[in-house]
Amino acid sequence: MLEDTACDFNHFFYRLGNTPVFNFKSKDDYRTAAEHILPGETDSGKPRGIEKMATWLETAYRPRLEKERSTNDVERQERMRQVNPKFVLRQWILEEVIKNTQSEKGIGVKDKEMLDMVLKMSLDPFRHEWGIDRAEEERLCGDVPKIERGFQCSCSS
Repeated sequence: MLEDTACDFNHFFYRLGNTPVFNFKSKDDYRTAAEHILPGETDSGKPRGIEKMATWLETAYRPRLEKERSTNDVERQERMRQVNPKFVLRQWILEEVIKNTQSEKGIGVKDKEMLDMVLKMSLDPFRHEWGIDRAEEERLCGDVPKIERGFQCSCSS
């Protein structure tokens, strides 16, 4: 399902961990949660992905939690926050850091601000906020830009 909906695994588990499943009263609640969990743009079509994710939340995930007696959303959310980081250092972020810090002549550092921010976030990835630039934090923790999805580098990179 994650592949079908082009959902990033880290984002999926982090966002699922912030989803109050046992507060849901209607199918619309599940759809709203699914919309929050899925990336902003999906290749397979957002409406179909939302329905697929909403159905999974209602018919597979919630029953599994009930079977495991994990029906306290607050406790489950806290457990999931401890193992699912908000920030994951990704290749597209590293490329951006390199671009922003590399001087034009290749000597010295042009601008160290982004490097410092990414380092701070990398050292404490489970925080909800780092007290830097809120919009930039959310951008770096948000959906992978569509053009960067699936980017892979080799050892020689």
